[in-house]
Amino acid sequence: MSRRIAVISDALSKEFIFKTWHEYYGGLFGFSNLFLVTYTGLRQQFEEFKLGGLIELPVAYDDDTRQTFISRMINTLLTSYDMIIRVDVDEFLVVDPQLELSLDSYLYDFSGPYLAARGFDVVQLPEEPYLPALPDGRILANRSVAYPNTALNKVCVMQVPVHWSGGFHFASVYPKFGPLFMLHMKRLDIGWQLHWYRQMFKNIEHNPNAPQSLKDYYSPAEQAVLTYHADISRRPRLTGIESWYRDELMKAYFDTISFQKWSNLYGGNFGHENVIVEIPKEWRELL
Repeated sequence: MSRRIAVISDALSKEFIFKTWHEYYGGLFGFSNLFLVTYTGLRQQFEEFKLGGLIELPVAYDDDTRQTFISRMINTLLTSYDMIIRVDVDEFLVVDPQLELSLDSYLYDFSGPYLAARGFDVVQLPEEPYLPALPDGRILANRSVAYPNTALNKVCVMQVPVHWSGGFHFASVYPKFGPLFMLHMKRLDIGWQLHWYRQMFKNIEHNPNAPQSLKDYYSPAEQAVLTYHADISRRPRLTGIESWYRDELMKAYFDTISFQKWSNLYGGNFGHENVIVEIPKEWRELL
């Protein structure tokens, strides 16, 4: 008998990436096993989607609120599910294609208490076309590369209770990795990215719990975003799935990880690596 696996996330809008998240994880684990958290006044836009649970918090979005609530909700879900996947709606888990296993097949046989994924930002190169606001089909069909970002090395699969820092970057368990990768889609499309930034800023602009540093992060100049993508396109380009493991970068990441008594979390320093790696065709055919 298959193990019961639930997927939980939170969202502010059904635009752009949400439909892809819903179809990808629902197709793998069943739509009745998807759980979505949203915020005051936003529930109605998600009611058209089949979900196992839709929870509207009576507060505006802020990072600490969402990680606290979702951490507690995972504890509750583990009373009836064998495993929980916790990802943002722009985060997609994929398995090393050399194993020839889908994500659900891999996790059904996974026996550890939890698992982290190696994180990568998928990026639109200047010569690649913009995507429509409501994509119909694979979102990676016209995207070729990503770059390693250890801030996305998140504990995202668990069979035991876990709690996190804001942003779900640090966790209460020491990160352990396997052949699992997280494709982060925030930079997938420049137009989407700018729209998302504006939407996030609108949602936190008057929230006293949101620090000014976060408000500044979500209000960049458009030219700064365009320049960032252009700069990334000039990085050395690597091929082959072996280039996704980034042994030296991972060693540097682990060298900084320690238990922080003040937060009861394992944390460290994050870093990028100035390379871009080609996305395997097997993943581009999935999404």
